Amino acid sequence: MLTIQELRSSTLKELLQELEKARKEMLKVRVNVKTKHAKDTAKVEKSKRYIAQVLTVLKEVGKEEVSGSAQDKKPQEEKVEKSEKADPESPESPETSSGEKSKKADPESIPDQSPAQGSGETAKK
Repeated sequence: MLTIQELRSSTLKELLQELEKARKEMLKVRVNVKTKHAKDTAKVEKSKRYIAQVLTVLKEVGKEEVSGSAQDKKPQEEKVEKSEKADPESPESPETSSGEKSKKADPESIPDQSPAQGSGETAKK
């Protein structure tokens, strides 16, 4: 296991290899603990924590690469987010401002269900 400083100084390829190695090691440790071959159950938690550290450093490295190479993408992403947010008063929006689905139905979209006089068919408009 590498220290957090060693992880931060590693390349992306090395971090991915370290993550794969850590996941395989965790699998072995979990199997050994479950089958009672290993008594140190704390190793499972240590392995999970180490994997989380590697993933955190990977995320940091990814953000550095993205922010350094594509600074124009942020305004475009913000425009997309704004256009995806629909007006809660709009009839096209199935959600209300609180994020819950609207329970109101459009009366024009529901066919007339009242029975016609004298027949079993629905009334035609």
